[in-house]
Amino acid sequence: MHLGPVIKRIRTSKGISQSILADGIMSRSNLSRFEGGKYYPGYDKLILILDKLEMSLEELLFLYYDYAQPVKRTLHLSLVEAANRYEYDKVRAVSRECRSLYGATRTEAYHHLYLLGQGFLIRYHREDEIKQLSEIAGEIKPYLLGVDRWFLYEFKLLNNFLFTLSSGDAIFFGNRAADEFDKYHDFAESRTIQQHLMKNIATLCLKEYNYEQSLFFLKKALPLADKTNLLYDKIETLVYYEITLLCLKHKDSTAELKNYLNMLRQLEFNDSYDALRLVCERQLPGVL
Repeated sequence: MHLGPVIKRIRTSKGISQSILADGIMSRSNLSRFEGGKYYPGYDKLILILDKLEMSLEELLFLYYDYAQPVKRTLHLSLVEAANRYEYDKVRAVSRECRSLYGATRTEAYHHLYLLGQGFLIRYHREDEIKQLSEIAGEIKPYLLGVDRWFLYEFKLLNNFLFTLSSGDAIFFGNRAADEFDKYHDFAESRTIQQHLMKNIATLCLKEYNYEQSLFFLKKALPLADKTNLLYDKIETLVYYEITLLCLKHKDSTAELKNYLNMLRQLEFNDSYDALRLVCERQLPGVL
């Protein structure tokens, strides 16, 4: 993988000379050789170059692949899109493609994508090669337990496969995730992932009437919703928070709950409004 020509393209488009880009990092001649595909600097120097260019490694790779996502990312998006559109044949085909890629490369992520596709099919009662969600959980749990230190991939993996886990397992792994997240406190890119995971575990606990655990994870999710500045996530999390407080009888008034629901309706998040109304009716019959 020769990234030098891409670096040259970025540099020249920004009007930066080789001397300026190379200054303090490497010699101008080495930068010239790098851009010509005849020299590859150490990773530390590549990071310094990217920092000068105001470019992330992820964006550099996106440009390297000619504005295309890496194969794993493309397959993941295809799976999710097909599932959201109830295109079962496409989910099955992409899932099996991921299985083949895993067989050819032994890259664990392809196996996880295969399992994710199979899980979608089970949820929609269109079972394919795997028939039970417990079979999928039986592969995901050992993986998560076997990783000494979690990284963003493990947080995303847990979030993607929550639907295969029992509430007890979700709480167990959620507690570990909450501890592991402390190491990512200052990494802004992780906050949306953290917020979604904590909220999703909380809603799973709420569905199982485990209000104390729901409150625990919602208290983790709410500050993260503030930091991500995503209005919808904040309002949705607050709705779940108000439902949990009312279920625990920590408050009597439903005024704030109704206010947050009305915000969703005013912002035209109608599907979410209807779904959350159903949650309210299930957890707090007659309150609304």
